[in-house]
Amino acid sequence: MPTSNLLKDIQSRYEHLTKVEKKVADTVLARPQDVLNATITDLAEMSGVGDTSVFRFCRSLQLDGYQDFKLSLALSTNSQNMLDVKETSVPADSDKIEDIAANVFNITSDALQDAYHILNYERISKTIDLMTAAKRIYFFGIGGSALTALEAQNKFLKITPNVYFTIDTHMQLTTASLLGEDSLAVIFSNSGTSKDSLNMAKLAKQSGAQVVFITKFEKTPARRFSDVILVSGAAEGPMQGGSISAKTAQLFIVDILFTKFFYCQGSRAVENKKITSASIITEML
Repeated sequence: MPTSNLLKDIQSRYEHLTKVEKKVADTVLARPQDVLNATITDLAEMSGVGDTSVFRFCRSLQLDGYQDFKLSLALSTNSQNMLDVKETSVPADSDKIEDIAANVFNITSDALQDAYHILNYERISKTIDLMTAAKRIYFFGIGGSALTALEAQNKFLKITPNVYFTIDTHMQLTTASLLGEDSLAVIFSNSGTSKDSLNMAKLAKQSGAQVVFITKFEKTPARRFSDVILVSGAAEGPMQGGSISAKTAQLFIVDILFTKFFYCQGSRAVENKKITSASIITEML
């Protein structure tokens, strides 16, 4: 179960930890804010230990696992971790509308800046090649990333009919298991560690499909099942899941893929865009 006294618990149990576990404890105590946005692999590398040692450290603290640990860390550090606040000239604890608007603007702007500067154009190009070659493109995502997947389907449907998405997680898993070699799975997962998203990538790859995994973290466990990893998103603590800044960064990469795909499709995309636009405009007053 999560605890709101994690840092104190680590200090009180420190002498009873193993030598390896103490390395993890030292990292957490020295860099709690960095650890909040770290995957289990990231924390292992920061501490100079293996992933298993981090998991054992969590169990030594009587926590159920790494996500339980991160939630406890968020509760133990600062209640502002429940929001997307940041250190700026704007007071993070201000309740003035003007200050809140400025803070949200800064967060969203930084998320886009970060997403832009880490773009890997070679991987984007490979993704476009896979999308062009695929007979069917399936978008996947759960939670906040499901909204990104739905928006991706909405955009691409305007120029090509072979794109699909379903909101139900079980149906996504079922779909992923039956894709086949002529299909492409595009999976959105900001954390890159959610069990369902990882399982979707695994099932899609086992079915013979190509897999593009879009996440904030390069070292996602999904890299074992992915043909392309696109890094895009925003750092989130466990109390910030589904943040607007993360979705903004995801939608940025969606727009890039859509625009490039549109150009690659040439006149067919132009004609399809005219047709779909005409079908909608008749419904407007």
